Amino acid sequence: MHQAVPKTDAPIDVLDRFAGATPELARLRALRPELIELEQRAYEVLFPVRTGPGPATGSGPATGPGPATGPGPATGLGLATGPGPATGLGPATGSGSATGPGPATGLGLATGSGPATGLGPATGSGSATGSGPATGLGLATSARTVPGTVTDTGVSVAERAAAALAVAVEHRRAPAVGHYRALLDTATGETATADRIIARAPLDGDTATAATAAKATAATTTATGAATSGRIAAAVAHARLLTHTPARGGLDALRAAGFTDPQIVTVSQTVAFVNHQMQLAAGLALLATGDSGTGTDPGAPSTTVAGGPRYTTDVLTWRPAIRPLAPGELGEEHRAALAGKARVDTPYFRTLGHDLGILAVRTAIDLAAFTAEGGLPRAERELAATAVSLYNGCVYCASVHARLTARLHGDPASVRRFLAYGSTAVLGRRWKLITRLATGLAPVPATAAEADVEALRELGLTELALVDLVHCAAFFGWANRLMLSLGSVEGEDQEHEGRQATE
Repeated sequence: MHQAVPKTDAPIDVLDRFAGATPELARLRALRPELIELEQRAYEVLFPVRTGPGPATGSGPATGPGPATGPGPATGLGLATGPGPATGLGPATGSGSATGPGPATGLGLATGSGPATGLGPATGSGSATGSGPATGLGLATSARTVPGTVTDTGVSVAERAAAALAVAVEHRRAPAVGHYRALLDTATGETATADRIIARAPLDGDTATAATAAKATAATTTATGAATSGRIAAAVAHARLLTHTPARGGLDALRAAGFTDPQIVTVSQTVAFVNHQMQLAAGLALLATGDSGTGTDPGAPSTTVAGGPRYTTDVLTWRPAIRPLAPGELGEEHRAALAGKARVDTPYFRTLGHDLGILAVRTAIDLAAFTAEGGLPRAERELAATAVSLYNGCVYCASVHARLTARLHGDPASVRRFLAYGSTAVLGRRWKLITRLATGLAPVPATAAEADVEALRELGLTELALVDLVHCAAFFGWANRLMLSLGSVEGEDQEHEGRQATE
């Protein structure tokens, strides 16, 4: 089931908040206005929380003085869609849809036109241990939801928020820690879960590995749609694993905790997207202020990548770990979201089709980042994608984007050398500096430094080109994690990823 999300005005979006909300940041982001809209849309699809134009106040349920919007049924993600007012964040009172004229009493997140008055504490939600205080961060107070699709695969807001909070903690981004903990506190009605995630303390015995988290008790979602501790623990463990060691990302823990295939896609999309958010915030903050905000030593050596014989420009096969949608299962909305026959024919994209809402926005971000006119030449955008894929160990992604780089640049030998030997083999100062900045945005937390940016400016890269470089590198913090967690590479003769290699 899906539901169109209406558009209103928004003075603030979450990425502005995570990256610092400075005038210089706003100026740089405005160079690619389409990506401002798309990044916010992606957030709102995965975390469909309506906050009012005023600040978030209190820790109780969101009562929303405005009417719930739309005549359709409640989607299970907390959007009250009946004509009556949305009355809280508590559990649903029944398993049916809220379609009648009365108030929508379950699933809780207000979608009314008035301000939400209880979307998590703005203050007093505890400190972000090791990441700076969360005081005053609360939830971003955007009044806008932009056009898009919200899909309900049955992953609760609490499960999404817990996974997102775990990612934010690992990236040491205090504003994001405060934001996602407020969302989690509101969704669960308590603060202990967020406290333990921030402190990296065990949930349900031990979340140090996904395998132990999978053994947690109560590993299903209740009839009211509330997340149980076992599912939250598994989602958090998956988030940590996929954040730090994406090449080792597996699905056993999520399956053991009761997540279905569509839900696994949603959880992986959530974790991968928030990693992308954190790396994008770090890169944009670095361009705007000279400080990525990650607390890393700016004088430390630049991050490098090592190539190796497993990396190739040969065409590879990606094998899905869960069943992709069959071509006959794809509706017109899926085909529109995939934006082309090449994606429709590819198992990877049909696997992502289990969650149509985020797939549609992700495709739009991909195309906007890599094919927008002007700025960084297309070959160098693909070079950045290749560098991040090498860092994350995504053999398939490296193969696809190395081929695109070679085709656009016209020198396959130099690209093959990069794949074989890594950073030390990059030819030419411009390419060395581009791969250095892209690679520096890939670690958790990011290690890119002001010197990396200044060297590129001295070489003549424009502000627009630098913004493009940051967007493309950060996008592969998302793409690699999906590719690595939802399948594996074997054999040959894989279809082209689907984005046309045009100048």
